[in-house]
Amino acid sequence: MSSRWGAVSYIIGAIIGSGIFITPTTILNNVNSVGASLLIWILSGIIATLGAFCYVELGTSIRKSGSDFAYLCHVRWNKIAFIFMSTSCLFINPCGLAIQIETFSVYAIRCLNIEFCDESTRIIAHKLISFSLLLLLFFINCFSLRHVVSRVQIISVIAKFVASDVQFNNFYHPFENTNLRPGNIALALFGGLYSYDGWDILNYGIEDVKSPRRTMPFAIIVSMIVCASIYVLINLSFFMVLSVPEMQSSHAVAMLFAEKTMGPHFKYLIALLVCIVLIGSINASLFGGSRFLWASARERHLPAFFSCINREHDSPRVALFVHVVLAMFLSFLGNLEEMISYVAFTVWITALRMLYENRDGDFGKLQSQYPRFLFEIRLGSRPIYRGQSSLNKILYRRARTLFK
Repeated sequence: MSSRWGAVSYIIGAIIGSGIFITPTTILNNVNSVGASLLIWILSGIIATLGAFCYVELGTSIRKSGSDFAYLCHVRWNKIAFIFMSTSCLFINPCGLAIQIETFSVYAIRCLNIEFCDESTRIIAHKLISFSLLLLLFFINCFSLRHVVSRVQIISVIAKFVASDVQFNNFYHPFENTNLRPGNIALALFGGLYSYDGWDILNYGIEDVKSPRRTMPFAIIVSMIVCASIYVLINLSFFMVLSVPEMQSSHAVAMLFAEKTMGPHFKYLIALLVCIVLIGSINASLFGGSRFLWASARERHLPAFFSCINREHDSPRVALFVHVVLAMFLSFLGNLEEMISYVAFTVWITALRMLYENRDGDFGKLQSQYPRFLFEIRLGSRPIYRGQSSLNKILYRRARTLFK
């Protein structure tokens, strides 16, 4: 990753995906007003940015690829690191990639307006399209990491701007019927923060980042401002064209928006733009997941040949291949959303443990330092939007005993 703008494109590509076309309905159903929904999007962006700066400190101080796994190994919390690695590398990351390629195939078929005579033909077509894209990106990542891949991300980012076409109509009573119940606000924040997930993508491949002390803060600031602006503009577009009941009853808001603003035929253009957006997200997932596998093998948590790297193209081809094969396999098994909550909690525990271990300055001086209150606000926000899970409540009580 040879440029700061290449790093920016990776972060934006990792953050902006299909979530922006699904989450607006979730947030609106919980807070029930236009103004409150927009505030949730802004607040989610602020909280995500605080977390991103925490990871800038970690990434510039511990120059090891693998993100949370690398930091767990650094503090010699090897048992938890192995659990985190095994669930993430072998299950959650490839499963997330499988979901993304399946989503791409759905929108691609919708864009082409293809109809199938039976269910088996439809399934085969979905698999052929999703696997073809995955293999194409695998090939690009294998041979042209430093140059072509960053350009793919930048092209995808341009598509994200085009997909956020803004229309201005009337806008009245933004906070009417706002639901201020804490539980609903927490669920709305959960949806917003889910859409901002991906800001830690550079930490998975920090050793590929040139001049991280300069690149990472710049990339985080620019990408988070861009993502928050795009999200707010997209939601403003939706709210200025669609009524609140229309948005609350539709899970394909972008398609409905396109039909009302540009006519029924232009909804296929939106489907095409969503496909391009997803290409960037899938490419970022390939980058992060393969680096995670590579870092795990280097720490001897996986077979050593996983850590082989092609010196000419600076690409971990074995790790990429394994990640792709796992994603293909898991695409036949369905969605396993409960595991995502466990990973998010593990990230929280990792950050807390890092702060605890560094209470006496054992890690030395951090290369990029930011006020501690940013970390504490971010850490404090985790239980708020993750507290809905009974599993997390059990794990949280267990974690309290670990840090006594």
